Amino acid sequence: MNESSDVRDRLNRLNALRSAGRATSAYPSSPTRGMPANMPPALPALMGSPQPIDALFAGDTRHNALGSSYMIPTRHTPDHVHGSRPLSAWLAQDLAGAAAFSRDPRLLRLDPRRCAFLDTETTGLSAGAGTLVFLIGIGVFTDQGFEVRQFFLRDPAEEPAMLHAIQTLLQDYDALVTFNGRSFDVPLLTSRYTLNRQRTRLDSLANLDLLHPARRLWKRRLESCRLSALETAILQVRRTNDDVPGMLIPQLYHDYLRTGDARYMQRVIYHNLIDVLSMVTLAAHLCETFAQPSASDLPCDDLISLARWYDGLGKSEQAEVTYAAALSAARHGRDKATILECLAALLKRQERWHDAAACWQTLTELLPTSTDPRIELAKYHEWHNRDFEQARAWTHDAIRVANTNVVAYQREALLADLQHRLARLDHK
Repeated sequence: MNESSDVRDRLNRLNALRSAGRATSAYPSSPTRGMPANMPPALPALMGSPQPIDALFAGDTRHNALGSSYMIPTRHTPDHVHGSRPLSAWLAQDLAGAAAFSRDPRLLRLDPRRCAFLDTETTGLSAGAGTLVFLIGIGVFTDQGFEVRQFFLRDPAEEPAMLHAIQTLLQDYDALVTFNGRSFDVPLLTSRYTLNRQRTRLDSLANLDLLHPARRLWKRRLESCRLSALETAILQVRRTNDDVPGMLIPQLYHDYLRTGDARYMQRVIYHNLIDVLSMVTLAAHLCETFAQPSASDLPCDDLISLARWYDGLGKSEQAEVTYAAALSAARHGRDKATILECLAALLKRQERWHDAAACWQTLTELLPTSTDPRIELAKYHEWHNRDFEQARAWTHDAIRVANTNVVAYQREALLADLQHRLARLDHK
């Protein structure tokens, strides 16, 4: 065998190995030594003949000036229950709360029917020109109930027509509801419109992005605020075995383009459909909790988060009531200290010195190694209660705590400040 034939054979064997690796990497059929711990579960092997997308779904081929696009409609009755509540619960919401926590006044008096729920599936997580949006799910309320319209990119050549169809559909709506849509879905879709030399109003619509309020409310007690985690922990949504791990979706679409076999796309389309339905339930849950929290239904962690949320938005009255509810629900000294620190800060901003001092007094018992509540009490007695002996006593106590519990690199400056305060009190 000559040298060129040997090189050719080795290249052929290498290409065969690479092809085998690509075929098994997205959905391995058996455990592999050295496989990462977060590797998704294997998908069942496909049996039988390849199937095109229109053989698996009762979809519609839509035609417009830019070509053809493919849309799969799924209709639900108004009383359809998804997780913890019917989809129609969204229609009962007053979006004033959503306008407040999303900081978008356009939502203030908006009819919930004017909102479109949008979720995308893409070939990657970057916003570069090489990332395609191949599935766009848009959920809207109609006179018959709730309909999810899923636009599937059968071929990249259909992208201009699909984008045009999306733009036409969204002309009838004033706002989007998304999950991380402000940072991902909308910018990526906008870039696709730009690359296709089309105009879009996507980035000008009001956008109720549910990821950020979900984090504000549940980050204290949930390790993850991904939509799938919220479904399990909060929304009581259980996906079937028809679902697919999100990390597999880009590779599955690349395989579809290569083979034309759409059978794995059934799982991707199911995944996208449930995402859209879960956003409806999540949006209603968030708005209901923000507008009328029920202390008896919320755990302490959620009450703390909600009170802080109100506080950060300047809703002082709701914050104070919710801090009080959280304090009643608290079972651990750590939680009680967190609540009292936040409540004392709120009362201090309102110059309700006596009420704030009561919080600091309790904190000295809950936080025996902290100088902060002792210093606050010293300030209160010096400047507002005019009880210099009490101010001196709390300053001495703060010095004691600083000498035994404050780290060295902070201690010197803190002690200097406390000694200065003590000298001023002695003079008074």
